Amino acid sequence: MKYKLLSLNVGRPEVYQTDKGELESAYRKASVSEPTFLTFYNFEGDEQADKKNHGGRDKAVCLYPAQHYRHWEAHYDQAFSHPAFGENLTVDGIRESEACIGDIYRLGDALLQISEPRKPCYIIARTHGIDDFPAQVTKVGYTGFYLRVLQEGRVTAGDDLTLVERHPDEVTVEDVNEVRYHDRDNEEKLTRIINVDALASGLKETLQKRIKNK
Repeated sequence: MKYKLLSLNVGRPEVYQTDKGELESAYRKASVSEPTFLTFYNFEGDEQADKKNHGGRDKAVCLYPAQHYRHWEAHYDQAFSHPAFGENLTVDGIRESEACIGDIYRLGDALLQISEPRKPCYIIARTHGIDDFPAQVTKVGYTGFYLRVLQEGRVTAGDDLTLVERHPDEVTVEDVNEVRYHDRDNEEKLTRIINVDALASGLKETLQKRIKNK
């Protein structure tokens, strides 16, 4: 499977004004056209403001499917331009219902592996001035996802994101979202997800606590 990287995006923390006051974030990224080196932690020129909840090896890269833009434009009756969702990679055609935790992809010279779904937070609401945005994202499951870097290398907008290896457990990003937000007490599903070796350690711990607290 091949998907096209439509936009490669980086940004550093900045303080900007929102309808609810000042916000420090690196959410507002800018597209870059030149080849950009991807390290184990981020793209050159990219950085996270909140390093407690963002960044690290398991969240080195954030990907958002480009086709979701059309859904949000219709839903909110306004235009959104890349990268309106704070993503590093805007990729056409890839879907949460098909992409699996642990899948490995080649992008330019780099090798990436899906680690966990993205968890929409208040920043998307503050940035766009739309209070129910996080709730709507979790409702429809258009979250996008994070990837860890298995091999560093240069990436350029227009590169193909090519599936190299499908993870044998075939637990999709959508499967994780379903348990995370909707079917929260399904112990069978929780156990299946927790047992995926490639699942991000932080999310694995959170789901394990949910089972223990039942």
